Amino acid sequence: METVVLRLVTLSVLTISSLALLSGCDRSESTPAPAPAAEATEAVPGSGPRYSPFVVEVTGTDLPFEHITFKDVGISVAPDDQEFIYETIAQSLSAALGADQGMSLEARVLYSEDAADPAHHRACAARHVYVDVWHSAESLKWGYSLWSGCGEDDQFAWREFAATSPDPASVDPLTRDIAAHLGRALATGCFTRNC
Repeated sequence: METVVLRLVTLSVLTISSLALLSGCDRSESTPAPAPAAEATEAVPGSGPRYSPFVVEVTGTDLPFEHITFKDVGISVAPDDQEFIYETIAQSLSAALGADQGMSLEARVLYSEDAADPAHHRACAARHVYVDVWHSAESLKWGYSLWSGCGEDDQFAWREFAATSPDPASVDPLTRDIAAHLGRALATGCFTRNC
Protein backbone atom coordinates (compact mmCIF):
# COMPACT_ATOMS: atom_id res chain seq x y z
CA MET A 1 0.00 0.00 0.00
CA GLU A 2 2.84 2.41 0.89
CA THR A 3 4.46 1.72 -2.50
CA VAL A 4 1.24 2.63 -4.32
CA VAL A 5 0.87 5.87 -2.33
CA LEU A 6 4.53 6.76 -2.95
CA ARG A 7 4.09 6.16 -6.71
CA LEU A 8 0.97 8.34 -6.78
CA VAL A 9 2.77 11.15 -4.94
CA THR A 10 5.74 10.89 -7.33
CA LEU A 11 3.41 10.93 -10.34
CA SER A 12 1.62 14.02 -8.97
CA VAL A 13 4.92 15.86 -8.44
CA LEU A 14 6.09 15.00 -11.97
CA THR A 15 2.76 16.13 -13.45
CA ILE A 16 2.86 19.43 -11.57
CA SER A 17 6.48 19.99 -12.66
CA SER A 18 5.58 19.31 -16.30
CA LEU A 19 2.65 21.70 -16.13
CA ALA A 20 4.87 24.39 -14.63
CA LEU A 21 7.24 24.11 -17.59
CA LEU A 22 4.38 24.47 -20.05
CA SER A 23 2.51 27.15 -18.16
CA GLY A 24 2.43 30.69 -19.36
CA CYS A 25 0.83 33.66 -17.82
CA ASP A 26 -2.38 35.55 -18.25
CA ARG A 27 -1.48 38.96 -19.63
CA SER A 28 -4.79 39.53 -21.36
CA GLU A 29 -4.72 43.23 -20.53
CA SER A 30 -0.99 43.77 -21.18
CA THR A 31 -0.73 43.24 -24.92
CA PRO A 32 -1.87 46.12 -27.08
CA ALA A 33 -3.47 44.29 -29.99
CA PRO A 34 -6.26 45.12 -32.36
CA ALA A 35 -9.69 43.77 -31.55
CA PRO A 36 -10.50 40.52 -33.32
CA ALA A 37 -12.38 40.86 -36.57
CA ALA A 38 -16.16 40.71 -36.36
CA GLU A 39 -16.22 37.27 -37.99
CA ALA A 40 -14.04 35.75 -35.27
CA THR A 41 -15.93 37.54 -32.48
CA GLU A 42 -19.26 36.29 -33.77
CA ALA A 43 -17.94 32.76 -34.18
CA VAL A 44 -16.90 32.55 -30.54
CA PRO A 45 -19.12 34.93 -28.53
CA GLY A 46 -17.63 36.32 -25.35
CA SER A 47 -14.36 34.49 -25.84
CA GLY A 48 -11.10 35.82 -24.50
CA PRO A 49 -7.62 34.87 -25.60
CA ARG A 50 -7.04 31.28 -26.66
CA TYR A 51 -3.90 29.27 -26.03
CA SER A 52 -2.28 27.03 -28.60
CA PRO A 53 -1.66 23.39 -27.70
CA PHE A 54 1.46 23.48 -29.91
CA VAL A 55 4.64 24.30 -27.99
CA VAL A 56 8.08 24.88 -29.51
CA GLU A 57 10.77 23.20 -27.43
CA VAL A 58 14.28 24.54 -27.97
CA THR A 59 17.64 23.13 -26.98
CA GLY A 60 21.03 24.67 -27.45
CA THR A 61 24.02 26.21 -25.79
CA ASP A 62 23.35 28.59 -22.89
CA LEU A 63 19.74 29.32 -23.78
CA PRO A 64 17.73 31.29 -21.20
CA PHE A 65 14.51 29.54 -22.29
CA GLU A 66 13.40 26.02 -23.19
CA HIS A 67 9.79 26.47 -24.36
CA ILE A 68 7.89 28.90 -26.55
CA THR A 69 4.11 29.03 -26.21
CA PHE A 70 1.50 30.99 -28.14
CA LYS A 71 -1.53 32.99 -27.07
CA ASP A 72 -4.10 33.94 -29.72
CA VAL A 73 -5.21 37.47 -28.88
CA GLY A 74 -7.06 38.04 -32.14
CA ILE A 75 -6.34 35.69 -35.03
CA SER A 76 -9.36 36.18 -37.24
CA VAL A 77 -10.09 32.73 -38.60
CA ALA A 78 -13.07 30.45 -38.21
CA PRO A 79 -12.98 28.28 -35.05
CA ASP A 80 -12.60 25.14 -37.19
CA ASP A 81 -9.34 26.52 -38.63
CA GLN A 82 -7.73 27.64 -35.37
CA GLU A 83 -5.85 24.43 -34.54
CA PHE A 84 -4.48 24.30 -38.08
CA ILE A 85 -3.22 27.89 -37.82
CA TYR A 86 -1.74 27.25 -34.34
CA GLU A 87 0.15 24.20 -35.59
CA THR A 88 1.28 26.04 -38.73
CA ILE A 89 2.70 28.91 -36.64
CA ALA A 90 4.54 26.54 -34.28
CA GLN A 91 5.97 24.40 -37.10
CA SER A 92 7.02 27.46 -39.08
CA LEU A 93 8.73 29.06 -36.07
CA SER A 94 10.47 25.79 -35.25
CA ALA A 95 11.81 25.63 -38.82
CA ALA A 96 12.86 29.31 -38.76
CA LEU A 97 14.76 28.84 -35.50
CA GLY A 98 16.42 25.66 -36.72
CA ALA A 99 17.44 27.32 -39.99
CA ASP A 100 19.30 30.15 -38.25
CA GLN A 101 22.68 28.57 -37.56
CA GLY A 102 23.84 31.71 -35.75
CA MET A 103 21.62 30.81 -32.80
CA SER A 104 23.04 27.28 -32.40
CA LEU A 105 19.82 25.73 -31.25
CA GLU A 106 17.48 22.95 -32.20
CA ALA A 107 13.72 23.35 -32.16
CA ARG A 108 10.85 20.89 -32.33
CA VAL A 109 7.10 21.12 -31.88
CA LEU A 110 5.29 19.33 -29.07
CA TYR A 111 1.53 18.95 -28.66
CA SER A 112 0.21 19.59 -25.15
CA GLU A 113 -3.48 19.78 -24.32
CA ASP A 114 -2.43 21.33 -21.00
CA ALA A 115 -0.85 24.27 -22.84
CA ALA A 116 -4.23 25.00 -24.47
CA ASP A 117 -6.00 25.19 -21.11
CA PRO A 118 -6.27 28.80 -19.80
CA ALA A 119 -6.10 27.44 -16.24
CA HIS A 120 -2.45 26.58 -16.87
CA HIS A 121 -1.54 30.17 -17.78
CA ARG A 122 -1.99 31.87 -14.44
CA ALA A 123 1.61 32.02 -13.24
CA CYS A 124 4.88 32.51 -15.06
CA ALA A 125 7.37 29.74 -15.49
CA ALA A 126 11.11 30.20 -15.76
CA ARG A 127 13.04 29.54 -18.98
CA HIS A 128 10.03 30.31 -21.14
CA VAL A 129 9.15 32.73 -23.96
CA TYR A 130 5.50 33.65 -24.47
CA VAL A 131 4.25 34.84 -27.86
CA ASP A 132 1.01 36.79 -28.15
CA VAL A 133 -0.12 36.80 -31.77
CA TRP A 134 -2.92 38.40 -33.79
CA HIS A 135 -4.04 38.65 -37.41
CA SER A 136 -6.61 41.04 -38.77
CA ALA A 137 -8.51 39.78 -41.81
CA GLU A 138 -9.76 43.32 -42.47
CA SER A 139 -6.41 45.11 -42.49
CA LEU A 140 -4.36 42.05 -43.53
CA LYS A 141 -1.89 42.64 -40.71
CA TRP A 142 -0.01 40.21 -38.51
CA GLY A 143 1.18 41.26 -35.09
CA TYR A 144 2.99 39.72 -32.16
CA SER A 145 4.61 40.51 -28.87
CA LEU A 146 7.30 38.50 -27.09
CA TRP A 147 7.42 38.10 -23.32
CA SER A 148 9.89 36.56 -20.89
CA GLY A 149 7.43 36.80 -17.99
CA CYS A 150 4.15 38.30 -16.84
CA GLY A 151 5.14 41.85 -15.89
CA GLU A 152 4.95 44.87 -18.18
CA ASP A 153 8.76 45.09 -18.25
CA ASP A 154 8.97 41.47 -19.47
CA GLN A 155 7.74 42.41 -22.95
CA PHE A 156 10.87 42.53 -25.11
CA ALA A 157 9.33 42.85 -28.58
CA TRP A 158 6.16 44.18 -30.19
CA ARG A 159 5.59 44.33 -33.93
CA GLU A 160 2.76 44.65 -36.41
CA PHE A 161 3.18 44.52 -40.18
CA ALA A 162 1.24 43.97 -43.41
CA ALA A 163 0.75 40.35 -44.39
CA THR A 164 2.19 39.28 -47.73
CA SER A 165 -0.91 37.19 -48.44
CA PRO A 166 -4.57 37.41 -47.43
CA ASP A 167 -4.34 33.72 -46.43
CA PRO A 168 -3.75 33.56 -42.65
CA ALA A 169 -1.94 30.23 -43.18
CA SER A 170 0.88 32.17 -44.87
CA VAL A 171 2.75 32.63 -41.61
CA ASP A 172 6.39 32.47 -42.76
CA PRO A 173 6.95 36.27 -42.67
CA LEU A 174 5.51 36.31 -39.14
CA THR A 175 7.64 33.45 -37.84
CA ARG A 176 10.83 34.67 -39.55
CA ASP A 177 10.33 38.03 -37.82
CA ILE A 178 9.76 36.34 -34.45
CA ALA A 179 12.89 34.22 -34.99
CA ALA A 180 14.88 37.37 -35.87
CA HIS A 181 13.74 39.11 -32.67
CA LEU A 182 14.64 36.03 -30.62
CA GLY A 183 18.06 35.99 -32.30
CA ARG A 184 18.67 39.63 -31.35
CA ALA A 185 17.53 38.97 -27.78
CA LEU A 186 19.89 36.00 -27.54
CA ALA A 187 22.79 38.01 -29.00
CA THR A 188 22.29 40.89 -26.57
CA GLY A 189 20.99 38.89 -23.59
CA CYS A 190 18.05 41.30 -23.47
CA PHE A 191 14.72 39.66 -22.65
CA THR A 192 13.04 42.65 -21.00
CA ARG A 193 11.67 46.00 -22.15
CA ASN A 194 14.59 47.98 -20.69
CA CYS A 195 17.98 46.31 -20.87
